Amino acid sequence: MNKVLVIGASGFLGQAIVKKFQKEGISVGALSRSPIFFDNKLVTQYAADILDSEEIESIISKHDIIINCTGQISNPIHQCLIQNTDGIQNIVNAVKKYNKKLIHFSSVFVYGSSEYVDENSNLNPETVYGSIKYFSEYIINQELNDSLILRVSNLYGKNQDKGIMNYISSQYLLDNKDIFFNNNGEMLRYYLDVSDLASIVFRLIKIENFSGLFNIIGPCKLTIKELILKFENILNYKFKVEFQNIESLDNIRIVDDNKIKSKLNYNFMNNVDSFIGKQKK
Repeated sequence: MNKVLVIGASGFLGQAIVKKFQKEGISVGALSRSPIFFDNKLVTQYAADILDSEEIESIISKHDIIINCTGQISNPIHQCLIQNTDGIQNIVNAVKKYNKKLIHFSSVFVYGSSEYVDENSNLNPETVYGSIKYFSEYIINQELNDSLILRVSNLYGKNQDKGIMNYISSQYLLDNKDIFFNNNGEMLRYYLDVSDLASIVFRLIKIENFSGLFNIIGPCKLTIKELILKFENILNYKFKVEFQNIESLDNIRIVDDNKIKSKLNYNFMNNVDSFIGKQKK
C-alpha cells in the first residue's frame, strides 16, 4: 500500500483514521502540532505545524497519500481560519511540488440552508465555519486536479470532547439537567460516527485514481429537539431544556450522497441510538 500521512492526527477525526490503519496492520505517518502517543510500531509520529511550510514540505515529500484532517471547528475561530488558508496553501504547495495525492475533509455546511443539495448545488455558507471550509476547497480546486474532497456531516463518537453529542452526554453524566441552545431547537443535522467515516476513508484510498468531490453523511437525521428526546427515552432521564427564539443556520432537509454510494458500497456499523445507550450510568 502507498505511504499514507494523516495531518491533524491528534484530533478527533485524525485519531480515528490512524487507529483504523493500526487495526488493519498498515503503517501510517501521524502529524500534529502536539502529537499524542500511539502505542504501535506501525505509526511514525511527526511534530510539526502546517503553518511551517518548509517542515511540512519535507514530511509530505516522504509519503504518497496525504489525508488532511486539520481545519475543523476550533476556538478561537481565528485558528480555524489560519489553518484553512495559510495552512491549506502550504499543504497544497507541497502536494503539488512532489505530485502527491490529497484527501481533504470539508463540510456539508458549505451549502448553507436548503431543501435539497448534491455535489453540483450552489454553495451558500451561512456561518463563519462554512465560509472558511468553502475557501479551503477553493484553494485546493484552483491548484490540484486529482484531489479528493469529502464534505461530511456532523461527526460523533467515543472520546469526542466537543460538539452537541458530547455536550448532552456530559450534562447527563454530571447529572446536570440544565441544557441550553442558542437556537430554536429545529437545527437539523445528519449524524455520522467517526469510526464509520474512518472505515470509508480506508477503503477509498485503496481505489486507484479515485478523485473528485463527494458528500458523506450519516444514517441518522435529527433536529436538536428529536436528539434530546432520544437521549431522554433511551437513558430514562429528563432534561430541563432552554432554547433561544433564533432560527437555526445551515439546515438542509436532504443531502444527496448517491454519488459516493455509486462508487463504494458500505454499511454503517454505528448509529445514534447505540451511542446514547453506551452512555447509560
